[in-house]
Amino acid sequence: MIRSACGALPLILMFAPLLAAQDAPKAPSQRTTQLEEIVVTAQKKKELLQDTPISMAAFTDESLEKMGVENLGDVAGFVPNVDITPFPNSRSSLVVFMRGVGNNDSQTTQDPAVGVYIDGVYLGRTVGLTSEVADLARVEVLRGPQGTLYGRNTTGGAINMITAKPNGVFGVRQVVGMGNRGHMLLKSRLDTPMWHDLAARISLIGSARDGLVNNIDDGPDFAEQDKRGARVSLSWNPDPALTVDYAWDTSEDRGPQQFYQVLRINEDNADLALATQALLQQQVDELSSGGITPPQELVNALAGLAVVNGTLVPQFRERASESRLSDGEWFIPVEDSVTEVSGHTLTAAWNTGLGEFKSISAWRELNESVVQDYGAGVEWFDVAIQIDHQQLSQELQWLGGNGANIDFVNGLYFFEEDGVEHEVDVIAGSEAENRTIWSTNRAYAAYGQLTWTPRAMPRLDVTLGGRYTVDEREARKTSINFEESPDNTQFGAERWSNFTPSVTLNWRWSDTLSTWVKGVTGYKSGGFNVRSTEQNFLPPYDEEQMVSYELGFKSNWWANRLQLNGAAFYSDYEDMQIQQILDNSKIFLTDVFNAGESRVAGFELDLVAVPLAGLNLALSYGYTDAEFTRVIDNNPDSDSFGQDVSAIYTMPYAPEQTWSATIDYQFPRWLSFAELSAWLSYRWRDERYGTASNPDMAGFHLDQYGLLDARLSLSDMQAFDLDIDLAIWGRNLMDEEYLVHSISQSYFHAGTFGEPRTYGLELSVAF
Repeated sequence: MIRSACGALPLILMFAPLLAAQDAPKAPSQRTTQLEEIVVTAQKKKELLQDTPISMAAFTDESLEKMGVENLGDVAGFVPNVDITPFPNSRSSLVVFMRGVGNNDSQTTQDPAVGVYIDGVYLGRTVGLTSEVADLARVEVLRGPQGTLYGRNTTGGAINMITAKPNGVFGVRQVVGMGNRGHMLLKSRLDTPMWHDLAARISLIGSARDGLVNNIDDGPDFAEQDKRGARVSLSWNPDPALTVDYAWDTSEDRGPQQFYQVLRINEDNADLALATQALLQQQVDELSSGGITPPQELVNALAGLAVVNGTLVPQFRERASESRLSDGEWFIPVEDSVTEVSGHTLTAAWNTGLGEFKSISAWRELNESVVQDYGAGVEWFDVAIQIDHQQLSQELQWLGGNGANIDFVNGLYFFEEDGVEHEVDVIAGSEAENRTIWSTNRAYAAYGQLTWTPRAMPRLDVTLGGRYTVDEREARKTSINFEESPDNTQFGAERWSNFTPSVTLNWRWSDTLSTWVKGVTGYKSGGFNVRSTEQNFLPPYDEEQMVSYELGFKSNWWANRLQLNGAAFYSDYEDMQIQQILDNSKIFLTDVFNAGESRVAGFELDLVAVPLAGLNLALSYGYTDAEFTRVIDNNPDSDSFGQDVSAIYTMPYAPEQTWSATIDYQFPRWLSFAELSAWLSYRWRDERYGTASNPDMAGFHLDQYGLLDARLSLSDMQAFDLDIDLAIWGRNLMDEEYLVHSISQSYFHAGTFGEPRTYGLELSVAF
């Protein structure tokens, strides 16, 4: 159940009328006749979305509420050419790809390729990205490399999550929701009036739901969840030129992991397993009958086939189903996994005659404990992980210009993180891997971007940018691995540096039409692979780089009732950090090599229109053609060792087509007491693969699917000086069965499904 703290703030509703002044009745809102102008901060400064030469999507707080977005994972599907998938070991971690570029692993020593930021603070780890973010005000999704202003690890793009700030006006809002599968939601918000130039906002959020798959044994059901989060923000304005903002946030996600069910048997490997099993068992029996103790290597090899009660494969075959199962079990006890994330952010902005000087200081930490069983009730493969991570960052910015034809953004950046990751992998009851990684990473950067508008060509904006980054990383790995000696410790340290320039030419044909052409670069730092085989932990893999070319346009037509934006891109990807599973029977060991080159081409189109008063239509389409052009096989046991095997590689999480369509209609005010509105959305993505290469690609295949969501709202109801909103919502209304992750475990394929049909009610009361 949701902790009682999440519902504490509603008590204020009982006493707030004694504190608040009586306001005049709220006037009914007008039906939309023009498109809303959205202000973004994608280039570190406030500007209109339509004036920003970046292929991006931005969602306001109203849109996020209709979409049901409370964390980054909820954005999946609403932005074409963006793929967001839960990581198999931890549902709090996300695998984020953009334009076919990303990282399909989650490690404390391996960086993502899509940067995620909260209020300008970079989140170094993908762990905890599904945690609740209290009081989101806006989400900005920037597609394509953002190496100049955002720096390292944004070769795919960047995502900005911006929270609401105190407004200095007393107000309270309480949201209560419930739905099927035990869904409960509580959101509370309190704004304080300005006091001695200081204002505060307190936001609490909590949610709970029953499991997606019933646990037929004792313990909680699979994917059952209890989430809560809180945010306290302060804003101090002692002078019109000085603003100081402080925020503290915390979140917790508690519940068992997803249930990985057996989808199908890999018949070729299954037959091989049975034959190997029989041969090994014969050898063990012959030695034992002769009074000889079988060698431990032989016993381990037999145990590695996970033979339980005589036979393994038939047990998996009996459990196999490519449809969602309602019941399941683990061989180990089902336990809660727990993810805790917290942080402090201090931002100071000072406007002077020389421009605006800004400082962003942040400290964040996360702790996660995960238990996952992939055996679907058979003693096969289970994982236990413990992660502790802290990060410190400091950014100094100088923004300004001459007020006529020059604007600039300059900055200095420092980032440091320390992490400890411990993982135990058990196969067939035997400990196959027990490793601990201690890691430290420091990054330093200086960057600048200048936009010049020639006086002789006032419609042309020329933007030049560059960023120099230095990365220093250390890692120490201690492991007990069945492949090596009982105790093996390795230490590595490396330093990388990179310069990422960019150039953009933006031509404003009119006040409503502009086109741009740009060349940008991205850089992802090198590192050490936690899940490597013992022989490939050292040396570390090196950095990877991308050069991308883009041609885009933004337009506004029909008296601001229609917007059409688009961009076409072509990218060259070099020194790619390719993950290779050298032995498919040991999927917990993946080596990373700078073995790949690829090219990615495609385009995005975003259309928004108001054809009738109160009717908003949105259609977004993305196309990605991503392919490897060179991949060197690093498996010494392969016949193609050292050769180019790009023909059998597929870019992971790169669906060819993604699109979404949304209808948002505000009905005429035919109800005297409320306004009625309806929201309908459909999201589609093509098939994709969860890994670049594996001997059994079918085990990592994710089929195409589409999801239909809807929301019906009654808003602006007035009673007892309160604003009351009531909404009915539904997600995946067609009850689509779709895999969010699949994995090959040599003898069988396993996978976990996305959420089935969900629906519920939400009541909001504010004053």
